Amino acid sequence: MLKSLHLLFTICCFFQIILGQQQVAFRSLSNPFTVEWIQVLEQFYNTFGNHSKDDSSCLYPIPEFDCEPFMWNDGIIKRDAYHLRPNDIKVNIAIGDSITAGFGMISGRPPFSSTILEYRGKAFSVGGDKGEYTIPNFLSKYGEDIIGPPTGYTLPLSRGKKLNNAISGAKSQELNQEVSRLVRLLNTHPEYKAVRDEWKLITVFIGANNVCVLCEPPITTLPDLANADIFEANVRHVLERVRTEVKKSFVNLVALFNVSSVYEASRGDPYCEFVLDPSHMVVCSCIQGNEKQRRAADRVVNEYNLRLEKLEHEFKHKDIQNFGISYQPGFKEFPVAKYNQSYFSGIDCFHPNKCANQLMAILLWNVSLLYNEDLFI
Repeated sequence: MLKSLHLLFTICCFFQIILGQQQVAFRSLSNPFTVEWIQVLEQFYNTFGNHSKDDSSCLYPIPEFDCEPFMWNDGIIKRDAYHLRPNDIKVNIAIGDSITAGFGMISGRPPFSSTILEYRGKAFSVGGDKGEYTIPNFLSKYGEDIIGPPTGYTLPLSRGKKLNNAISGAKSQELNQEVSRLVRLLNTHPEYKAVRDEWKLITVFIGANNVCVLCEPPITTLPDLANADIFEANVRHVLERVRTEVKKSFVNLVALFNVSSVYEASRGDPYCEFVLDPSHMVVCSCIQGNEKQRRAADRVVNEYNLRLEKLEHEFKHKDIQNFGISYQPGFKEFPVAKYNQSYFSGIDCFHPNKCANQLMAILLWNVSLLYNEDLFI
């Protein structure tokens, strides 16, 4: 009798362990940007991915950046944030999420590209790889090399490289720790301390991960992580810290694009339909939900963009000798679904690939040039 009870107890413990492991695995797969989630994504790509896709071969040729450097003396002695020239910018900084980190930007044939990487040196707003279409490389045409842009790549979930402070999976709630890292580097790192009081260009691009949790089970009307008021408060706090602790900064506050367009671009591609099937893994719950959920997520994106525009008006003239800001709406108008998978990563069909990053850099540069008479570029 005692032996039977002992055997029954052992079997029960065994099944509890198995069930516990399954629950941990399920939680890992339903929470993007965990180590386990990345490992499964790599396995899916290496087994089922389109390894002939070249993320560097673009649908349309990228125009040559052949702007002639033009230096002018306008006679301004005490220059404020809205009379900056490109050559006044000495430091380039970015804060954000996996898009700014360059997550999965380049895919290829295993085993050479079977590991997912963050291609920070090619990221549109802050990359420093030679010859790439990035904002700091454009700026360097107008003066000496820009301080801050990273080169090369990092492993996923890295906590930044040089002055690219972006963290894959970050939500607006994590921006504060990214700014803390930035402030620490500016105050302690010899390379950055030397330019502490120079003008800095900072790109803020955040919110996609906040939207993506909106439809995660258990589905609620609006989880706090996606709440627009909380999003606004988080970004406001970060902007105030930049104004008071970083100083001498011009901030590009970049609008989000609709998540429904990512889903539409995936239709007809067998691998993308497989990866974005929620029974396999969670990439972005609202993209993988039903049509009603995707449209609800688009409404949240629209609200986020309105809040970003509101923050621009709030901060625009707060301290023009030390701080300038511009809301950049260009990305929300780009018809990504029109081009299917031409501008998405071959790994997860969600993140922008290298071609997309080149277009994003050009678009941000051109929008800056055309925005209004107050903008410095």
